[in-house]
Amino acid sequence: MKCPFCQEEMSQGHLESGRYFTWKAKDERGKKREYLLVKSYMGGAKLAGEVCPNCRKLILDIPESQI
Repeated sequence: MKCPFCQEEMSQGHLESGRYFTWKAKDERGKKREYLLVKSYMGGAKLAGEVCPNCRKLILDIPESQI
């Protein structure tokens, strides 16, 4: 896959965590929001994706059932 930012080739892989991956942000009113992206009851939550070593950007695939 080509990086959408610099057009260099990206490398496939995955990001690992403990049991959960969460995304924390604030909405337009400043209220804190937290989204559970991946959970694993036995540990080792993973998100597959691509990394660009040139511009240091990640593109992650989030399972559809988690959002």
